[in-house]
Amino acid sequence: MLKALLITPVLAASFGALAATIQVQAVSQHLHILTAQDYGTNIGVFKSPDGVVLIDPMPGKTNLAQLSKTVSEIHHKPVTHILNTHNHEDHSGGNAYFMERGAQLVEGDVKLAGFSRVMVKSHTSVDNIFYHKPSNTIFVGDVFDTSWHPTFYAGGVEGFKDAIEIILQIGDEQSVIIPGHGAVSNKASLREFRANTLLWVDTVRAFRKKSYSVEKIMAENESKKIVARFNVQGKVPFLPDTAYKRFVERTIQVIEQEENKGGE
Repeated sequence: MLKALLITPVLAASFGALAATIQVQAVSQHLHILTAQDYGTNIGVFKSPDGVVLIDPMPGKTNLAQLSKTVSEIHHKPVTHILNTHNHEDHSGGNAYFMERGAQLVEGDVKLAGFSRVMVKSHTSVDNIFYHKPSNTIFVGDVFDTSWHPTFYAGGVEGFKDAIEIILQIGDEQSVIIPGHGAVSNKASLREFRANTLLWVDTVRAFRKKSYSVEKIMAENESKKIVARFNVQGKVPFLPDTAYKRFVERTIQVIEQEENKGGE
């Protein structure tokens, strides 16, 4: 599987004429990943015995027709089934478009050939983790994002830890992990993401005990160094100041909620 990922740029180039707005990565004979600039959501396109399956079909409202065309060019068949890792607009916003054209939204237990589902609570109150055994790929939605900082606000620290541990138990060490956004990854990187996230929370918790303001936490070199660890794609700048401030504020909210719960 890792070998397949290494040749992905070459395979993707073969679809270059399909759509300038949508990038195509061929991960295996079973799976292509499509992304568009509007949202950068990793959209899974699977060829299965049950038909053509889409995971998180949202490239942006203006790109839905192009997404449908691109899928048709790859598989020469219409989309038959839709799966969502969670219900946020940037992942589920294309559901209606494909359902109007005959696709079925699969919710709850997944009975599609080769697929299994596990539900966790981390990014949202219902995060669906999908494992596709034939391609040995795990779609984890925004529980794991290689293009942004962690967003574990619904499940808190414990929910995040539980979710990551469940993902690590799926498949094997060679399983390919598809984050909600950003570059395709693996379990070693997921473990690193977990370690960095927990270090971030512990650091903010320590600063909060010292009565540091949000602005002072943001200004600390230790904070900046940890945030930089999430910038695996080397984006410059990585986080706008407003997003960085919101990350600190939301982390403090999670810490306070867990402290209040512990005091009940």
